[in-house]
Amino acid sequence: MKKYFFYFICLMAIAFASCQEEDKSHSGENESEKENKSIASKGNTYSPAFTDSFKILLNNYYALKDAFVKSDTASIRSASVSFNSILTGFSFNALAAKDSLIFQTVKDKPADMQTVLAAILKESDIEKQRESFEQVSQSVYDLIQTLKPNGIHAYYQYCPMAFNDRGAYWLSAADSIMNPYFGKKMLTCGEVKEDLFFE
Repeated sequence: MKKYFFYFICLMAIAFASCQEEDKSHSGENESEKENKSIASKGNTYSPAFTDSFKILLNNYYALKDAFVKSDTASIRSASVSFNSILTGFSFNALAAKDSLIFQTVKDKPADMQTVLAAILKESDIEKQRESFEQVSQSVYDLIQTLKPNGIHAYYQYCPMAFNDRGAYWLSAADSIMNPYFGKKMLTCGEVKEDLFFE
């Protein structure tokens, strides 16, 4: 009996050691993934004036996103008006000579976003406003991915439960999750899908 008990203890010890090694290897992989997460991709250099104006555009988007996180309709309206104002004066004309293909791809984006912001301002139902916000988010993401401006760092995030489990994306300046589609109901529901970091 003692002999079998001894064998049992040995087997348990070996199994425990194996689990510990496996945990260490997984931990190492996770650390590696974390290190790789914020490695910058090759970006494009634009004039300081254009880069600054793009950062202002992005900050206005973040203000709108934060208003949806708070589920504050007054703040949503105010942020939409401010964002619309920034887009009115925003132009990609400086890109025409530098890269005509990029220019043709992005030149209509400000007007497109203004149309969607107008829909947010006309709508009183916050859930309908959130549907329009998703369109704005996609436009801003497309801009970042097309332009790849140096000095820009944004996180493309995703909630699989938004819009009756259809799922929806948004952008954030931080990797922490603050869900604009549910607000306080499910504030941290979501994950980072892409780390958009250009140098």
